[in-house]
Amino acid sequence: MINKYELIELAKKQLRGEDIDSTITFHELYAGLIKYEQFGYATEILLTKIEENEKIGESIPNIWYQQLAINIYKDSSLSGFFKFDKAMNILKSHCNLEQSQDCETLGIAGAIYKYKWKFDHQFHHLLQSRAFYKKGYQIWKKNTLKTDMGHTALNYAYINELLAIQNLEHPTTDGVTDEVLKRFSLSQSVRKEIIAEYVNKNHEITMVQPDVWLYATLAEAYFGTRQYEMAIRFITLYIQSENEKWKIKTFAQQFYRIASFQEIEKTNSDSVSDVFLSSQIDEKKQNECFLALEKLNKEEEVDLDCIEFAAKKEGKVGIGLSGGGFRASLFHIGVLAGLAEKDKLKDIEVISCVSGGSIIGAYYYLKLKHLLQTKEDNEITKEDYIDIVKEMEIDFQNAVEKNLRVMIFTNLFKNIKMFWTKKYSRSHRLGELYEEYFYLPLYKKYFSEAKAIYMNDLCIKPKNKTDFNIYNDNWKRRNKIPQLVLNATCLNTGHNWQFTASWMGEPSTYISDDFDVKPRLRRMYYQNAPEIYKKFRLGYAVAASSCVPVLFEPLLLQNMYDGIDLELVDGGVHDNQGVVSILEQECSSIIISDGSAQMANSQSVVANELSLFFRVDTIVQERVREIQLLDLKSRKYTGSINQLYILHLKNGLSKLPVSWINCTDVNRKLLNQIEIEDTNALLDYGVMKKVQQMLSEVRTDLDSFNQLESYALMYSGYQQTIHQVDYPANNFQQKWKFKDVASYCTLPEFDSRLIKQLKASSNVPFKIVRLFKPFQYIIFLLLVVATFFVLKILYENWYLDTPLYSFNLTYKLIGTFLLILLINSFSKFLSYLFNFQSYIKRKIIYLALIFIGFILFNTYLLLFNTMYNKLGKVA
Repeated sequence: MINKYELIELAKKQLRGEDIDSTITFHELYAGLIKYEQFGYATEILLTKIEENEKIGESIPNIWYQQLAINIYKDSSLSGFFKFDKAMNILKSHCNLEQSQDCETLGIAGAIYKYKWKFDHQFHHLLQSRAFYKKGYQIWKKNTLKTDMGHTALNYAYINELLAIQNLEHPTTDGVTDEVLKRFSLSQSVRKEIIAEYVNKNHEITMVQPDVWLYATLAEAYFGTRQYEMAIRFITLYIQSENEKWKIKTFAQQFYRIASFQEIEKTNSDSVSDVFLSSQIDEKKQNECFLALEKLNKEEEVDLDCIEFAAKKEGKVGIGLSGGGFRASLFHIGVLAGLAEKDKLKDIEVISCVSGGSIIGAYYYLKLKHLLQTKEDNEITKEDYIDIVKEMEIDFQNAVEKNLRVMIFTNLFKNIKMFWTKKYSRSHRLGELYEEYFYLPLYKKYFSEAKAIYMNDLCIKPKNKTDFNIYNDNWKRRNKIPQLVLNATCLNTGHNWQFTASWMGEPSTYISDDFDVKPRLRRMYYQNAPEIYKKFRLGYAVAASSCVPVLFEPLLLQNMYDGIDLELVDGGVHDNQGVVSILEQECSSIIISDGSAQMANSQSVVANELSLFFRVDTIVQERVREIQLLDLKSRKYTGSINQLYILHLKNGLSKLPVSWINCTDVNRKLLNQIEIEDTNALLDYGVMKKVQQMLSEVRTDLDSFNQLESYALMYSGYQQTIHQVDYPANNFQQKWKFKDVASYCTLPEFDSRLIKQLKASSNVPFKIVRLFKPFQYIIFLLLVVATFFVLKILYENWYLDTPLYSFNLTYKLIGTFLLILLINSFSKFLSYLFNFQSYIKRKIIYLALIFIGFILFNTYLLLFNTMYNKLGKVA
């Protein structure tokens, strides 16, 4: 049997015009691509076949256009802003949609609008879906044996119940309206019609050779009418007959949605009138239906108590770990600790990381990979996730103390290599340090000895699940296999560049052709990439995501695309919260952990042009952040996403409005709390306001963070998560190491040491001087001595008229300068040789600086970095 990758290769050959008829027929190739959900390739080869038929004048079957529309709206690589309208246009142009009497065509149109509603939650799309399903239902009633075997009728029932649920979730003062009851009753009656049409009084199917989809239709009809025993029977028949896992997944997800409807109906049902038949809802029987859905393998034993069916209806959960250097990484650890306590880490299916978030995201993912590959799904507990984060809060912090920014220059050989070739930059060196101090120790501990880790090494293969497919099998796992996305920014196009365990490239779904006409650099699977990129190092991917422009050179990737020298920089340039990747993966529950820098208020005039440039750039970045988060909030308000939690370092740090001079109006109490100005006051999540304010000003750097500042950042992230993320926590809170600073963060009488540390933490240079008094005295003494010598020299030479330096501008000098400029326009190399400071001399100077820097940076690490970490030790 041909596997997925072989089918894809055959599809590529056919699309290139190569003859593959001797290997496989068109119909076999097409069916195989559909089986593996390769809707993009299926679309392209179907379009090719249609074009071939048009050229030779052969008729094109209507079913081809129907299949084309289905493939397009199901293609996850296409944007929702494009694919639904495109699919509808195909039905309108080629299937005579407006006058169609074909249940299949009408059912596809109903499905397109249903999925379009799921995408944008525009209510009129739901009504359009119902209209097409209703027309199909009416046609089915006229001839139940020669149409679609009740498929559109069943979806008509589902849409009516969904509309009723929409009203129940947004109740009015009138309570349950007649319109809601009418829609609910209609959904029940249509399902009963379907059952009566195909099942006799002895509960046997009346058809001699029933289609496999009839089993699915009857199973859903019975489940929707609360006849769970019969539902189990037809669920079992369907699963025994259906071999394609993606169809089973779609089938099962419908049951979870209907179960959630029944839960809402039960909540809103009157115990006297029982308008929603809640007395017939049996949760135990529901769970038995779910158990039948889970047992795809007849030999597989599933523990009913271990399956959390309620979680499956929430949709996909994604978390964004923002940029912000090690400050953000440490804040994210606190957020992960809170989520572990609330037993939410097991539900996360997408981890979108940027810059500092990528550093910790990859670290967490390696630990998670070990857990998921050494324990079966039903063996993993909440304590396993808690243990992972408990190890991270200690081990990651120890690695952060190494001061990677300084260590970039502490290897003499690497320094010369960075100086000598553009193919090896500070960003490459940074990536190697990430691997050496963060990732390789974990990889060697959990997996095997290695000199480097590659992106495809991150692929997770669950224990005893050799044929696991994340798209078809992840939905039934209690402990999800998340997709890790490391986000960078492509300087060539300005687009988001993504690294995952399987592929890299620019996403297709969130690049709008209406406004962005630049070409997109297509994604590639590593096995299909040019030879030198088939193995792409994890450290380089994280470095690409975190190489802040100017401080680090762009990560240069040559010979990946024809004629393009690809340059990648910090992912925060494009999207510092990782929002785009989460939305692209269609997550409906979103957690944003935002440890990024936020613009501070300025009360003084901008000093100079350079300061003005940086201030304007900061304003642009701040505005982009605001727009992205406001977009998420608007999606939450419109129902496009179910849950949204945004945790950030300035949470609760609002300021009172500033009144003009001689203003007589007082600030409104309704809008502003009086205690907002009390810096010792505890914020809602239990951290003193002045401490949180100073944490929000901590540097976003890759230098050393000692325990005191690290634990304070973790504590803030943890407290916000415990307070804001409303999933039930355990009965008692865990003993986290970072809680050793709890008293510093909450009690004014104990905060002095932390306050002193955080005052220094906002600065990049001279932190050790600010913390260590003897250094301040030494520097003061040196300044006094230097001042004395300067004054002494000035005093002794005050009356001397001899100039310190003289300069004569001659025609010869001017001519030489112009000659050098002329030579420079023709030969850069000759200009180096003839320059006043020749090419060779400058190389010698650079080499000397490399040696001096090597000595200075190593000295700093040995003396000052060690001292800084000791000053920040938490007892």
